[in-house]
Amino acid sequence: MRGRVPGLWLSWMAVGLALASTLVVANVLAGLPPLPGRPQADGVTGMVSVIADLVARLAGLFTLGGLAAIVAFTRAGEDHALTEISRRIAGWAGRAGQVWLVSSLLMTAANPAFVTGAPLATALRPDGWWLYLTSTPSGLAWLVTTLAALATTVVAYTATRTPGFAVCWAVGALATIFVAVTGNVTVGLDHDWATDAQALAALAGVVLGSGAVAVVLAALAGSDLTEAAVRRYHRTVVPPVVLLAAGYALVAWQQLAGHSPFAVPAGLPYLVGAACLAAILVNWGWRQSRLARAGGVAGAAGLGSVARDVAMLVLAVAAVTAMTHIPPPRFEVEQSLQINYLGYEVDLPATIERLAGLGRPNLLWVTLCLTAIGLYLWGMARVRRAGGRWPVSRLIPWLAGWGLMLYLAVSGLWMYSTAVFSWHMLVHMTVNMMVPLLVVLGGPLGLLSAASAPPGSGELPGPADLLEGLGANRFVRFLLSPPVLWINYIASLFVVYFTPLFPWMMRYHWAHQLMLLHFMLAGFLFFNLLVSPDQNAGKLPPIVRFAMLISVMPFHAIFAVGIMMARSVIGEQFYESLAVEWVGPLLADQDIAGQITWFTGEIPAFIAVAVLAFQWFRSDSRDAARVDREADEGSDEMAAYNELLAELAERDRRESGRGPR
Repeated sequence: MRGRVPGLWLSWMAVGLALASTLVVANVLAGLPPLPGRPQADGVTGMVSVIADLVARLAGLFTLGGLAAIVAFTRAGEDHALTEISRRIAGWAGRAGQVWLVSSLLMTAANPAFVTGAPLATALRPDGWWLYLTSTPSGLAWLVTTLAALATTVVAYTATRTPGFAVCWAVGALATIFVAVTGNVTVGLDHDWATDAQALAALAGVVLGSGAVAVVLAALAGSDLTEAAVRRYHRTVVPPVVLLAAGYALVAWQQLAGHSPFAVPAGLPYLVGAACLAAILVNWGWRQSRLARAGGVAGAAGLGSVARDVAMLVLAVAAVTAMTHIPPPRFEVEQSLQINYLGYEVDLPATIERLAGLGRPNLLWVTLCLTAIGLYLWGMARVRRAGGRWPVSRLIPWLAGWGLMLYLAVSGLWMYSTAVFSWHMLVHMTVNMMVPLLVVLGGPLGLLSAASAPPGSGELPGPADLLEGLGANRFVRFLLSPPVLWINYIASLFVVYFTPLFPWMMRYHWAHQLMLLHFMLAGFLFFNLLVSPDQNAGKLPPIVRFAMLISVMPFHAIFAVGIMMARSVIGEQFYESLAVEWVGPLLADQDIAGQITWFTGEIPAFIAVAVLAFQWFRSDSRDAARVDREADEGSDEMAAYNELLAELAERDRRESGRGPR
């Protein structure tokens, strides 16, 4: 039987207010003077862009909420099959996904037209659509979102198991972040910090928003675990709200460029967003007090508080839509080419002291490092509270890997690596090889399984159950298959650095960060396949893993030699645009980069070979000890074997006795 949600009318009222806010934004845009050197979009283009943007974001929010409900807020069937309730939610997610698809597709034309000041009709023509689409990174982001919405819609109507919905949720979350980091935040001084803050805030918003919508949809579908879903949601409210508030505070500081949010039109959306987040925190505190008085029983009051959060999140989405359309004061501040590409200038020559000392922190990687260390320690504490034990020998490489990454992220080496190719290769090869190798030796997947108790009958699925389901998904198994991981690990370097992709990605801070994240993930997955301490009997035999590890070394050497032997500068247009005078001839610096690439690849490879050899020896020793122990103890297998031999010998004796004399 389908349930009802108290206070749901507030969410529908919020949707109406959000749509009405598009009229306010359109009027504000019409009254603003054109920016210097930038054509002003006409009123129709601006209105269509604002409305389509808001509809796409709201449809995406409800689609991802439906996916989250199926994956984490309702009970799964046997072997992760969809239940009647989850199939009902899948139908709703499919319909919301269609709206998300159409509105995102419209944004692939409306957004570039709005940004470039072209008429919408021009951008909608077949011959002009691709030209305008590729003229702005945000247009490409909306194209990726369109593809994510298409995939989600197809899966919603065809999938029969929950892991596929988990994959779609991850793809949709990445598409949402892509849209967030390619808007106004990419312009001006300190845009590197603002872009990272926007990415983290967008991720927090997806987690918070999809969780709240998931609880409401699960209740509407008639789930009998609504109270458990409410508790799960409220346990995760505070961290994403804090991250959202901190992220958008930094974005507002960068975008407003010293202006008061009360003094300029661009400040109003930030004030509305802050009010919505404050209301969510107040609502959470009120709910916690009610829960304490009720003895831990959520009831209808807890579900109503989630509905109020959904209403506040809808208004926050409207505020984000306004932020992306109202030009901020930062647009009026002149900037150099270095600031345009990097967000800061690198006028001072690199010295050993400046490279090794503190530099300009990379906000995204500092946050990832601290989060990874904190979660690992928290997981160890959970294992110990449950009476288990996690070896310190795995904690040490985990701390070493993320500690090395944290040092890189705050050192001057990172700051100079964005402007000098030789230092760039030192950082990137460390991120691609040494850091992933150390992180893998920490055994994070094993810790996740040990710290996450599998759900019992009638309980919501947990992280361990989700990980098991993903491991059984055919698409995920294909992506994690040894040939795919081997090809990805080798080909990524050649595809990025020996094609026009490298200079294009270096022009945008978000693209540079994406490049680093890809290299980190590619290295982690490859080394996890080969030297993970969580290996079990179903993994590759040691001889195959050893062959795969040895086989990548020649390709790494070829890549390093290719950099040294190249007669043209890799990313020449980008580095010449930066005009860093103290670097010297770019080809000479590129030759140094090739030598660094070769050297930094040898050390991790040697460590990986030593670790794999040790694991191989220890595995053989354990097998030999097991065989000896079974022989000494007279195991059933050995006893049965000896009994079989004795029976065969007795049969031969009898047959020999019956033969002719």
